[in-house]
Amino acid sequence: MKNRKYQKQRKKYVNQLIDIIENSTEYQDYIDLDERYRRFVEAKALLKVWGFSILDTYDNKAMNRLIKRVSKLNMEKYQVTLNYRPKKIRDLNYFTLQYVGSSQTSLAKIEFLDDRFIREITVSFSQVNNNQAVVEFKISFNKIMDDKMFFDFIKDNKELVYNKKFMEYYNLENLIKTRGYSEIYRMFNELVGSMVQSKLMEIAELSYGLLYKLPSLKVINYPKNVFDQEAFKDIFLSTTYEIRNGEQYLITDMTRSEGLEMELYFSGRTYSPLTFTNILSIYRMDFYYFLFDRIEESELNQKMNKYFNQAKDNITSKDYKWLVNKIRAINDNKLHISSRKNDRSEIREWKAFYGGEEIELYFANNKYIEKYKTIYSECLEHIKVLYSVGKESLIINIAILTLVATLLGIGVTVLMAFL
Repeated sequence: MKNRKYQKQRKKYVNQLIDIIENSTEYQDYIDLDERYRRFVEAKALLKVWGFSILDTYDNKAMNRLIKRVSKLNMEKYQVTLNYRPKKIRDLNYFTLQYVGSSQTSLAKIEFLDDRFIREITVSFSQVNNNQAVVEFKISFNKIMDDKMFFDFIKDNKELVYNKKFMEYYNLENLIKTRGYSEIYRMFNELVGSMVQSKLMEIAELSYGLLYKLPSLKVINYPKNVFDQEAFKDIFLSTTYEIRNGEQYLITDMTRSEGLEMELYFSGRTYSPLTFTNILSIYRMDFYYFLFDRIEESELNQKMNKYFNQAKDNITSKDYKWLVNKIRAINDNKLHISSRKNDRSEIREWKAFYGGEEIELYFANNKYIEKYKTIYSECLEHIKVLYSVGKESLIINIAILTLVATLLGIGVTVLMAFL
């Protein structure tokens, strides 16, 4: 019942948003009267999206489900080139032990035979520890996309998002009353990402993507005469990564509560593709946390918070195993971190900016690993204390029960003696 209620609310929100953008004279009047908003929307309309990537994380069981799902796609709708054999009954092992080395692997290519917007999706993965890989889905469109085409994409595929748990929705009536129409473009842009992820779920078994908005990348071509390159270094609540001395800029939204939202800006007719599986093969868990930081924080809160607020004082085996695996995942990278000291990749030349000031390139200096190693170690120590206290309480309770039983036994014996 609750899921059906949320589906109705998502459906209402999506259709209201479409109607406002397409038919509302009040929204058009707002655009005409608010010069700042009008210039913002007009500038966005000049951007062209050349590609879209989505990333998710898989253990071996999840990888088996993904490969099995791809192998069973309808041949009348998709042409599939699959580079791995799917399981028949038992799970296959697609991972190898990688304490020092690393790899990136092409998994599949899926061509869409009758889709209006998507031409193909290429799938690759890179292990980030001995039992976890990040899969990158690179989505290529039939044509270079702009806001108008994405709006048509939403209208054609809107039913896909109604039942998706990661899909955010708002009460538009209340929002417009309090803030006017100033949030409409942001919600449209947000809906584009949700729609692409929902479309991906037609052909792929997702992992974190069932519950969360996943890390994503838009590849955006911009006209040089409209955007000042220096302005890229000071985008509100965003971190900017300057690539190849300003040939390209990677913008990351710091306000996202789930997967990292990224946009790769370039001008001209060509660009250097950003292949995340290649970066992950070098920086592994550090870059993994760069991408999935907010999702990991959410998972950590769900798994561990109940043991810190005294709601539970005995850890479940499932939560304990999760915590131990997180610590092990970081330890798997110890030798790999040592071998990375002589890294000669071009990522070392990236420059990071926040608020116009150059900052440290965190994922290249083990900052994320240090952060999560500290957090997980503190959690484990707390759990050990809880277990110790719980064990002592159990011993005391057993002793008390034994004492009570003994006294009852003595009482019964004395009573029987008088009878």
